Amino acid sequence: MSSLGEYTLEDLAEWLVVALLATVGVLIALWLGGWLMVFLGKLFLGVAALIVLLLKFLIPALIIAAILYFILRAFSKSKAAA
Repeated sequence: MSSLGEYTLEDLAEWLVVALLATVGVLIALWLGGWLMVFLGKLFLGVAALIVLLLKFLIPALIIAAILYFILRAFSKSKAAA
């Protein structure tokens, strides 16, 4: 660069190459980030499906266990009172 502030054609070409490299780097980072978000989205959907599957089994099991608990508690109180 000269002292008058004028840029040579070589300086402009260097800035253009640096700008293009930065643009390509940012676009690659965004592309990889998009793939990462897709992977995480599928992973979270799988975990959510597993949770729903477990809840379909655990909620009825909890209801049955609670009913058995209250029945056994009622029988043990009646035997203790007698």
